[in-house]
Amino acid sequence: MKRRTKIVCTLGPAVDSLAKLEALLDAGMNVARLNCSHGTWDTKRQWLEWLRGTWTEYPPVGILADLQGPKIRIGALPDGQIDLKNGQVITISQAGDTTMTIPTAEIFNGLAVNDRVLMGDGNVELKISASKGDIFEARVVAGGIVKSKQGVTVLGRSFAVPSLTEKDKEDVREACAAGADFIALSYVREASDMRELRRCVDQYDPTIRLCAKIETREGLKNIDEIIKVSDLIMVARGDLGLQMDIEDVPIAQKVIIERCLNAGTPVITATQMLESMMASPRPTRAEATDIANAVLDGTDALMLSGETAAGEYPIEAVKMMARIAEKAENKFDNLRHFEECTVFSAIKELKHTEAVAEAAVQLANSLKVKAIVCTSTSGMTPQLVAKFRPKCPIYCATWTQKIQEQLSVTWGVESFQIELSSDTDETVHRALDACLRTKRLKVGDQVVITAGVPTGSAGNTNLIQIETIK
Repeated sequence: MKRRTKIVCTLGPAVDSLAKLEALLDAGMNVARLNCSHGTWDTKRQWLEWLRGTWTEYPPVGILADLQGPKIRIGALPDGQIDLKNGQVITISQAGDTTMTIPTAEIFNGLAVNDRVLMGDGNVELKISASKGDIFEARVVAGGIVKSKQGVTVLGRSFAVPSLTEKDKEDVREACAAGADFIALSYVREASDMRELRRCVDQYDPTIRLCAKIETREGLKNIDEIIKVSDLIMVARGDLGLQMDIEDVPIAQKVIIERCLNAGTPVITATQMLESMMASPRPTRAEATDIANAVLDGTDALMLSGETAAGEYPIEAVKMMARIAEKAENKFDNLRHFEECTVFSAIKELKHTEAVAEAAVQLANSLKVKAIVCTSTSGMTPQLVAKFRPKCPIYCATWTQKIQEQLSVTWGVESFQIELSSDTDETVHRALDACLRTKRLKVGDQVVITAGVPTGSAGNTNLIQIETIK
Protein backbone atom coordinates (compact mmCIF):
# COMPACT_ATOMS: atom_id res chain seq x y z
CA MET A 1 0.00 0.00 0.00
CA LYS A 2 1.81 3.11 -1.20
CA ARG A 3 -0.73 5.61 0.11
CA ARG A 4 -0.64 6.02 3.89
CA THR A 5 -3.66 8.35 4.30
CA LYS A 6 -6.96 6.45 4.37
CA ILE A 7 -10.10 7.37 2.40
CA VAL A 8 -13.66 7.27 3.77
CA CYS A 9 -16.43 7.05 1.15
CA THR A 10 -20.08 7.82 1.84
CA LEU A 11 -22.40 5.31 0.20
CA GLY A 12 -25.51 6.44 -1.64
CA PRO A 13 -27.49 6.20 -4.89
CA ALA A 14 -24.40 6.93 -7.00
CA VAL A 15 -22.80 3.63 -5.92
CA ASP A 16 -25.86 1.39 -5.54
CA SER A 17 -24.53 -1.85 -7.04
CA LEU A 18 -21.90 -4.46 -6.30
CA ALA A 19 -19.96 -3.44 -9.40
CA LYS A 20 -19.78 0.19 -8.28
CA LEU A 21 -18.71 -0.78 -4.76
CA GLU A 22 -15.94 -2.92 -6.23
CA ALA A 23 -14.92 0.08 -8.34
CA LEU A 24 -14.73 2.18 -5.15
CA LEU A 25 -12.49 -0.46 -3.59
CA ASP A 26 -10.27 -0.53 -6.66
CA ALA A 27 -10.07 3.27 -6.58
CA GLY A 28 -8.91 3.31 -2.94
CA MET A 29 -11.83 3.20 -0.47
CA ASN A 30 -10.74 2.09 3.01
CA VAL A 31 -13.86 2.91 5.05
CA ALA A 32 -17.53 2.91 3.98
CA ARG A 33 -19.70 5.53 5.64
CA LEU A 34 -23.42 4.93 6.17
CA ASN A 35 -25.19 8.28 6.54
CA CYS A 36 -28.11 7.69 8.91
CA SER A 37 -29.68 11.00 7.85
CA HIS A 38 -30.68 9.46 4.52
CA GLY A 39 -31.99 6.15 3.21
CA THR A 40 -33.34 3.06 4.92
CA TRP A 41 -31.62 0.29 6.82
CA ASP A 42 -32.80 -2.20 4.22
CA THR A 43 -30.66 -0.35 1.66
CA LYS A 44 -27.72 -0.09 4.08
CA ARG A 45 -27.85 -3.81 4.83
CA GLN A 46 -27.75 -4.53 1.09
CA TRP A 47 -24.59 -2.41 0.75
CA LEU A 48 -22.99 -4.30 3.63
CA GLU A 49 -23.93 -7.66 2.12
CA TRP A 50 -22.30 -6.65 -1.16
CA LEU A 51 -19.19 -5.32 0.59
CA ARG A 52 -18.71 -8.38 2.73
CA GLY A 53 -18.98 -10.54 -0.36
CA THR A 54 -15.85 -8.81 -1.71
CA TRP A 55 -13.60 -9.58 1.27
CA THR A 56 -12.09 -12.71 -0.24
CA GLU A 57 -10.57 -10.51 -2.95
CA TYR A 58 -10.21 -7.16 -1.14
CA PRO A 59 -9.03 -6.32 2.39
CA PRO A 60 -12.01 -5.79 4.73
CA VAL A 61 -13.08 -2.15 4.88
CA GLY A 62 -14.28 -0.43 8.04
CA ILE A 63 -17.99 0.37 8.37
CA LEU A 64 -18.80 3.79 9.87
CA ALA A 65 -22.43 4.48 10.81
CA ASP A 66 -22.90 8.25 11.08
CA LEU A 67 -25.83 9.27 13.31
CA GLN A 68 -27.96 12.25 12.31
CA GLY A 69 -27.92 13.87 15.74
CA PRO A 70 -30.13 16.74 16.91
CA LYS A 71 -30.28 18.47 13.54
CA ILE A 72 -32.58 21.50 13.78
CA ARG A 73 -34.65 21.91 10.64
CA ILE A 74 -37.14 24.24 8.99
CA GLY A 75 -40.74 23.05 9.06
CA ALA A 76 -42.77 22.25 5.97
CA LEU A 77 -43.12 25.18 3.54
CA PRO A 78 -46.38 25.64 1.59
CA ASP A 79 -44.82 24.95 -1.81
CA GLY A 80 -41.87 22.93 -0.53
CA GLN A 81 -39.53 25.89 -0.93
CA ILE A 82 -39.36 29.69 -0.85
CA ASP A 83 -37.13 32.13 -2.72
CA LEU A 84 -35.97 34.79 -0.25
CA LYS A 85 -34.73 38.15 -1.56
CA ASN A 86 -32.09 40.39 -0.01
CA GLY A 87 -33.68 42.93 2.34
CA GLN A 88 -36.98 41.06 2.53
CA VAL A 89 -38.61 40.90 5.98
CA ILE A 90 -40.18 37.57 6.92
CA THR A 91 -41.89 36.12 9.99
CA ILE A 92 -40.93 32.97 11.89
CA SER A 93 -42.87 30.98 14.47
CA GLN A 94 -42.65 27.59 16.12
CA ALA A 95 -45.98 26.55 14.65
CA GLY A 96 -48.23 29.12 13.06
CA ASP A 97 -49.33 31.09 10.02
CA THR A 98 -45.94 32.70 9.28
CA THR A 99 -43.45 32.73 6.40
CA MET A 100 -41.70 29.73 7.91
CA THR A 101 -41.66 27.64 11.07
CA ILE A 102 -38.90 26.17 13.23
CA PRO A 103 -40.66 23.36 15.13
CA THR A 104 -37.81 22.70 17.60
CA ALA A 105 -38.83 24.35 20.86
CA GLU A 106 -35.28 24.63 22.26
CA ILE A 107 -33.98 26.76 19.40
CA PHE A 108 -37.16 28.77 18.92
CA ASN A 109 -37.39 29.67 22.60
CA GLY A 110 -33.73 30.65 22.61
CA LEU A 111 -33.86 33.03 19.64
CA ALA A 112 -33.10 36.68 20.35
CA VAL A 113 -33.03 39.98 18.47
CA ASN A 114 -29.80 40.40 16.43
CA ASP A 115 -29.22 36.64 16.15
CA ARG A 116 -27.85 35.57 12.77
CA VAL A 117 -29.69 32.55 11.39
CA LEU A 118 -28.18 30.41 8.62
CA MET A 119 -30.28 28.10 6.44
CA GLY A 120 -29.17 24.95 4.61
CA ASP A 121 -25.41 25.00 4.06
CA GLY A 122 -25.25 28.63 5.13
CA ASN A 123 -26.01 30.13 1.72
CA VAL A 124 -29.05 31.96 3.09
CA GLU A 125 -28.67 34.25 6.10
CA LEU A 126 -31.31 36.01 8.18
CA LYS A 127 -30.96 38.47 11.01
CA ILE A 128 -33.60 38.56 13.72
CA SER A 129 -34.86 42.14 13.84
CA ALA A 130 -37.82 42.02 16.23
CA SER A 131 -39.97 39.73 18.37
CA LYS A 132 -43.70 40.05 18.92
CA GLY A 133 -45.00 37.46 21.32
CA ASP A 134 -44.60 34.05 19.69
CA ILE A 135 -43.50 35.49 16.34
CA PHE A 136 -40.08 36.74 15.25
CA GLU A 137 -39.36 39.10 12.40
CA ALA A 138 -36.18 38.56 10.39
CA ARG A 139 -34.51 40.52 7.61
CA VAL A 140 -32.90 38.58 4.77
CA VAL A 141 -29.18 39.44 4.69
CA ALA A 142 -28.24 36.93 1.98
CA GLY A 143 -31.09 35.60 -0.11
CA GLY A 144 -31.66 32.37 -1.95
CA ILE A 145 -33.92 29.34 -2.15
CA VAL A 146 -34.82 27.68 1.15
CA LYS A 147 -36.45 24.24 1.12
CA SER A 148 -38.58 22.36 3.63
CA LYS A 149 -36.60 20.38 6.22
CA GLN A 150 -33.31 22.16 5.54
CA GLY A 151 -31.03 22.69 8.50
CA VAL A 152 -31.07 25.79 10.68
CA THR A 153 -28.04 27.19 12.54
CA VAL A 154 -27.89 30.21 14.82
CA LEU A 155 -24.36 31.55 14.39
CA GLY A 156 -22.31 31.40 17.57
CA ARG A 157 -25.15 30.01 19.69
CA SER A 158 -25.81 26.60 21.20
CA PHE A 159 -29.03 25.20 22.61
CA ALA A 160 -29.84 22.58 25.22
CA VAL A 161 -30.98 19.84 22.85
CA PRO A 162 -30.30 16.15 23.61
CA SER A 163 -27.08 14.87 22.01
CA LEU A 164 -28.70 11.49 21.29
CA THR A 165 -32.20 11.57 19.78
CA GLU A 166 -34.74 8.75 19.67
CA LYS A 167 -33.94 8.29 15.98
CA ASP A 168 -30.24 8.03 16.86
CA LYS A 169 -30.95 5.33 19.44
CA GLU A 170 -32.84 3.29 16.87
CA ASP A 171 -30.01 3.78 14.37
CA VAL A 172 -27.52 2.62 17.02
CA ARG A 173 -29.50 -0.60 17.44
CA GLU A 174 -29.60 -1.14 13.67
CA ALA A 175 -25.89 -0.32 13.24
CA CYS A 176 -24.86 -2.75 15.96
CA ALA A 177 -27.04 -5.49 14.50
CA ALA A 178 -25.52 -4.85 11.05
CA GLY A 179 -21.97 -5.22 12.41
CA ALA A 180 -20.72 -1.63 12.16
CA ASP A 181 -17.12 -1.01 13.25
CA PHE A 182 -17.59 2.66 14.16
CA ILE A 183 -20.55 4.80 15.20
CA ALA A 184 -20.21 8.56 14.86
CA LEU A 185 -22.11 11.05 17.02
CA SER A 186 -23.00 14.45 15.55
CA TYR A 187 -22.75 17.81 17.34
CA VAL A 188 -20.60 16.55 20.22
CA ARG A 189 -20.24 19.34 22.74
CA GLU A 190 -18.55 17.69 25.70
CA ALA A 191 -17.20 14.35 26.89
CA SER A 192 -20.49 13.42 28.56
CA ASP A 193 -22.13 13.24 25.10
CA MET A 194 -19.73 10.45 24.13
CA ARG A 195 -20.22 8.68 27.44
CA GLU A 196 -23.96 8.63 26.79
CA LEU A 197 -23.35 7.11 23.36
CA ARG A 198 -21.00 4.54 24.91
CA ARG A 199 -23.71 3.43 27.35
CA CYS A 200 -26.19 3.12 24.49
CA VAL A 201 -23.83 1.14 22.23
CA ASP A 202 -22.64 -1.15 25.04
CA GLN A 203 -26.13 -2.57 25.35
CA TYR A 204 -25.60 -4.23 21.97
CA ASP A 205 -21.88 -4.45 21.14
CA PRO A 206 -19.12 -2.98 23.36
CA THR A 207 -16.45 -3.75 20.70
CA ILE A 208 -17.74 -0.99 18.41
CA ARG A 209 -15.54 2.10 18.41
CA LEU A 210 -16.96 5.59 18.77
CA CYS A 211 -16.30 8.65 16.63
CA ALA A 212 -16.89 12.18 17.91
CA LYS A 213 -17.79 14.69 15.20
CA ILE A 214 -16.44 18.12 16.12
CA GLU A 215 -18.77 20.67 14.57
CA THR A 216 -19.59 23.11 17.39
CA ARG A 217 -17.70 25.77 19.31
CA GLU A 218 -18.24 23.80 22.51
CA GLY A 219 -16.79 20.68 20.93
CA LEU A 220 -13.69 22.59 19.87
CA LYS A 221 -13.33 24.14 23.32
CA ASN A 222 -13.59 20.73 25.01
CA ILE A 223 -11.56 18.82 22.41
CA ASP A 224 -9.00 17.37 24.83
CA GLU A 225 -11.64 15.86 27.13
CA ILE A 226 -13.63 14.58 24.15
CA ILE A 227 -10.55 12.85 22.70
CA LYS A 228 -10.02 11.00 25.99
CA VAL A 229 -13.40 9.24 25.71
CA SER A 230 -13.43 8.75 21.92
CA ASP A 231 -11.77 6.19 19.63
CA LEU A 232 -11.92 8.39 16.54
CA ILE A 233 -12.44 12.10 15.82
CA MET A 234 -13.96 13.73 12.75
CA VAL A 235 -13.32 17.34 11.75
CA ALA A 236 -16.86 17.96 10.46
CA ARG A 237 -16.20 21.18 8.62
CA GLY A 238 -19.71 21.58 7.22
CA ASP A 239 -21.53 22.50 10.40
CA LEU A 240 -18.33 23.76 12.01
CA GLY A 241 -18.35 26.46 9.33
CA LEU A 242 -21.89 27.40 10.35
CA GLN A 243 -21.15 27.46 14.08
CA MET A 244 -18.25 29.90 13.78
CA ASP A 245 -16.93 32.51 11.40
CA ILE A 246 -15.69 30.80 8.25
CA GLU A 247 -12.18 32.23 8.60
CA ASP A 248 -11.80 30.37 11.91
CA VAL A 249 -12.44 26.92 10.40
CA PRO A 250 -8.94 26.29 8.92
CA ILE A 251 -7.30 27.01 12.28
CA ALA A 252 -9.86 24.84 14.08
CA GLN A 253 -9.02 22.00 11.69
CA LYS A 254 -5.30 22.29 12.44
CA VAL A 255 -5.90 22.44 16.19
CA ILE A 256 -8.09 19.30 16.17
CA ILE A 257 -5.63 17.31 14.03
CA GLU A 258 -2.70 18.37 16.23
CA ARG A 259 -4.49 17.36 19.45
CA CYS A 260 -5.42 13.98 17.93
CA LEU A 261 -1.84 13.37 16.81
CA ASN A 262 -0.56 14.14 20.31
CA ALA A 263 -3.06 11.69 21.79
CA GLY A 264 -2.55 8.96 19.19
CA THR A 265 -6.25 9.06 18.28
CA PRO A 266 -7.11 8.69 14.57
CA VAL A 267 -8.73 11.72 12.94
CA ILE A 268 -10.82 12.14 9.77
CA THR A 269 -10.98 15.44 7.85
CA ALA A 270 -14.38 15.78 6.19
CA THR A 271 -16.77 17.90 4.11
CA GLN A 272 -16.56 19.53 0.68
CA MET A 273 -13.09 18.17 -0.06
CA LEU A 274 -13.98 17.56 -3.72
CA GLU A 275 -17.36 19.28 -3.86
CA SER A 276 -16.93 20.42 -7.45
CA MET A 277 -16.63 16.77 -8.53
CA MET A 278 -20.32 16.34 -7.76
CA ALA A 279 -20.77 17.61 -11.33
CA SER A 280 -17.29 17.86 -12.84
CA PRO A 281 -14.72 15.18 -13.68
CA ARG A 282 -11.91 17.39 -12.36
CA PRO A 283 -11.59 19.25 -9.05
CA THR A 284 -10.66 22.87 -8.53
CA ARG A 285 -7.08 23.81 -7.73
CA ALA A 286 -8.25 24.98 -4.31
CA GLU A 287 -9.76 21.56 -3.54
CA ALA A 288 -6.53 19.79 -4.50
CA THR A 289 -4.62 22.14 -2.23
CA ASP A 290 -7.14 21.58 0.58
CA ILE A 291 -6.61 17.80 0.45
CA ALA A 292 -2.82 18.18 0.32
CA ASN A 293 -2.81 20.53 3.32
CA ALA A 294 -4.90 18.12 5.40
CA VAL A 295 -2.40 15.36 4.56
CA LEU A 296 0.53 17.61 5.47
CA ASP A 297 -1.22 18.46 8.75
CA GLY A 298 -1.14 14.72 9.51
CA THR A 299 -4.77 13.66 9.19
CA ASP A 300 -5.30 9.88 9.31
CA ALA A 301 -8.13 9.88 6.81
CA LEU A 302 -9.99 12.03 4.28
CA MET A 303 -13.72 11.76 3.73
CA LEU A 304 -15.92 12.09 0.67
CA SER A 305 -19.61 12.82 1.29
CA GLY A 306 -21.91 13.80 -1.56
CA GLU A 307 -19.09 13.21 -4.02
CA THR A 308 -19.46 9.43 -3.73
CA ALA A 309 -23.02 9.24 -2.41
CA ALA A 310 -24.80 11.29 -5.05
CA GLY A 311 -22.22 12.80 -7.40
CA GLU A 312 -21.83 12.15 -11.09
CA TYR A 313 -18.18 11.05 -10.75
CA PRO A 314 -17.89 8.96 -7.55
CA ILE A 315 -15.10 6.64 -8.72
CA GLU A 316 -13.12 9.47 -10.30
CA ALA A 317 -13.38 11.43 -7.03
CA VAL A 318 -11.81 8.59 -5.03
CA LYS A 319 -9.03 8.12 -7.58
CA MET A 320 -8.33 11.85 -7.57
CA MET A 321 -8.24 12.03 -3.76
CA ALA A 322 -5.88 9.04 -3.62
CA ARG A 323 -3.51 10.62 -6.16
CA ILE A 324 -3.41 13.98 -4.39
CA ALA A 325 -2.91 12.36 -0.98
CA GLU A 326 -0.08 10.12 -2.20
CA LYS A 327 1.69 13.05 -3.83
CA ALA A 328 1.38 15.19 -0.66
CA GLU A 329 2.72 12.37 1.53
CA ASN A 330 6.03 12.63 -0.33
CA LYS A 331 6.44 16.08 1.25
CA PHE A 332 5.40 15.04 4.77
CA ASP A 333 8.39 15.44 7.11
CA ASN A 334 8.24 12.16 9.04
CA LEU A 335 11.46 12.72 10.99
CA ARG A 336 10.47 16.20 12.11
CA HIS A 337 7.07 14.89 13.17
CA PHE A 338 8.75 12.13 15.20
CA GLU A 339 10.99 14.65 16.93
CA GLU A 340 8.00 16.84 17.81
CA CYS A 341 6.09 13.81 19.14
CA THR A 342 8.98 12.70 21.33
CA VAL A 343 9.30 16.20 22.79
CA PHE A 344 5.59 16.08 23.67
CA SER A 345 5.99 12.53 25.06
CA ALA A 346 8.83 13.67 27.33
CA ILE A 347 6.54 15.98 29.30
CA LYS A 348 3.95 13.31 30.08
CA GLU A 349 4.00 9.87 31.63
CA LEU A 350 3.85 7.29 28.84
CA LYS A 351 2.10 3.95 29.27
CA HIS A 352 4.27 0.97 28.36
CA THR A 353 2.57 0.22 25.00
CA GLU A 354 3.11 3.79 23.80
CA ALA A 355 6.72 3.69 25.01
CA VAL A 356 7.28 0.49 23.02
CA ALA A 357 5.67 2.08 19.95
CA GLU A 358 7.91 5.15 20.22
CA ALA A 359 11.02 2.98 20.63
CA ALA A 360 10.02 0.82 17.65
CA VAL A 361 9.76 3.88 15.41
CA GLN A 362 13.08 5.23 16.73
CA LEU A 363 14.76 1.94 15.82
CA ALA A 364 13.04 1.82 12.42
CA ASN A 365 14.19 5.36 11.61
CA SER A 366 17.76 4.70 12.77
CA LEU A 367 18.18 1.35 11.03
CA LYS A 368 16.14 2.28 7.96
CA VAL A 369 14.30 -1.05 8.10
CA LYS A 370 11.77 -2.18 5.49
CA ALA A 371 8.80 -2.21 7.88
CA ILE A 372 7.50 -2.27 11.43
CA VAL A 373 5.53 -5.49 12.01
CA CYS A 374 3.10 -5.51 14.94
CA THR A 375 1.17 -8.40 16.40
CA SER A 376 -1.92 -7.04 18.15
CA THR A 377 -5.03 -8.20 19.95
CA SER A 378 -6.77 -4.82 20.21
CA GLY A 379 -5.11 -2.83 17.42
CA MET A 380 -3.77 -0.29 19.90
CA THR A 381 -0.07 -0.98 19.24
CA PRO A 382 -0.14 -0.25 15.48
CA GLN A 383 -2.33 2.78 16.19
CA LEU A 384 0.31 4.14 18.59
CA VAL A 385 3.10 3.29 16.14
CA ALA A 386 1.17 5.29 13.53
CA LYS A 387 1.06 8.23 15.93
CA PHE A 388 4.81 8.68 15.37
CA ARG A 389 4.39 8.53 11.56
CA PRO A 390 7.33 6.26 10.63
CA LYS A 391 8.75 6.52 7.13
CA CYS A 392 8.51 2.76 6.63
CA PRO A 393 5.24 0.78 6.29
CA ILE A 394 3.36 -0.50 9.34
CA TYR A 395 2.07 -4.07 9.04
CA CYS A 396 -0.22 -5.48 11.70
CA ALA A 397 -1.04 -9.16 12.18
CA THR A 398 -4.19 -9.73 14.23
CA TRP A 399 -6.41 -12.71 14.85
CA THR A 400 -9.71 -10.85 14.83
CA GLN A 401 -11.38 -9.56 11.66
CA LYS A 402 -13.11 -6.80 13.67
CA ILE A 403 -9.72 -5.34 14.59
CA GLN A 404 -8.60 -5.62 10.98
CA GLU A 405 -11.65 -3.62 9.92
CA GLN A 406 -11.17 -1.01 12.65
CA LEU A 407 -7.53 -0.42 11.66
CA SER A 408 -8.77 0.58 8.20
CA VAL A 409 -9.03 4.21 9.35
CA THR A 410 -5.56 4.45 10.93
CA TRP A 411 -2.79 6.20 9.00
CA GLY A 412 -0.25 3.92 7.36
CA VAL A 413 -1.44 0.61 8.84
CA GLU A 414 -2.01 -2.41 6.62
CA SER A 415 -3.39 -5.41 8.48
CA PHE A 416 -3.51 -9.16 7.99
CA GLN A 417 -5.49 -11.82 9.82
CA ILE A 418 -3.52 -14.75 11.21
CA GLU A 419 -4.26 -17.65 13.52
CA LEU A 420 -3.34 -16.95 17.14
CA SER A 421 -0.73 -19.15 18.77
CA SER A 422 -0.09 -19.51 22.50
CA ASP A 423 3.61 -19.13 21.72
CA THR A 424 4.90 -15.61 21.03
CA ASP A 425 7.66 -16.77 18.69
CA GLU A 426 5.17 -18.76 16.64
CA THR A 427 2.79 -15.75 16.47
CA VAL A 428 5.65 -13.57 15.19
CA HIS A 429 6.58 -16.27 12.65
CA ARG A 430 2.99 -16.33 11.36
CA ALA A 431 2.96 -12.53 11.12
CA LEU A 432 6.13 -12.49 9.03
CA ASP A 433 4.82 -15.36 6.92
CA ALA A 434 1.67 -13.31 6.16
CA CYS A 435 3.86 -10.40 5.02
CA LEU A 436 5.88 -12.74 2.79
CA ARG A 437 2.82 -14.47 1.39
CA THR A 438 1.26 -11.13 0.39
CA LYS A 439 4.61 -9.96 -1.03
CA ARG A 440 4.80 -7.00 1.34
CA LEU A 441 8.21 -8.26 2.45
CA LYS A 442 10.84 -10.61 1.01
CA VAL A 443 13.67 -12.77 2.28
CA GLY A 444 16.59 -10.59 3.42
CA ASP A 445 14.44 -7.64 4.53
CA GLN A 446 15.19 -6.25 7.98
CA VAL A 447 12.18 -5.39 10.15
CA VAL A 448 11.34 -4.14 13.63
CA ILE A 449 8.79 -6.37 15.38
CA THR A 450 6.55 -5.59 18.35
CA ALA A 451 4.72 -8.31 20.27
CA GLY A 452 3.37 -9.25 23.68
CA VAL A 453 4.42 -11.92 26.16
CA PRO A 454 2.21 -13.79 26.90
CA THR A 455 0.51 -13.54 23.53
CA GLY A 456 -3.21 -12.93 22.96
CA SER A 457 -3.88 -10.46 25.80
CA ALA A 458 -4.82 -6.88 25.00
CA GLY A 459 -2.61 -4.13 26.38
CA ASN A 460 0.54 -6.16 27.08
CA THR A 461 2.85 -5.22 24.20
CA ASN A 462 6.23 -5.50 25.92
CA LEU A 463 8.67 -6.87 23.34
CA ILE A 464 10.70 -5.34 20.50
CA GLN A 465 13.00 -7.32 18.27
CA ILE A 466 14.98 -6.65 15.10
CA GLU A 467 15.02 -9.46 12.61
CA THR A 468 16.24 -10.15 9.12
CA ILE A 469 13.76 -12.37 7.34
CA LYS A 470 15.17 -15.77 6.41
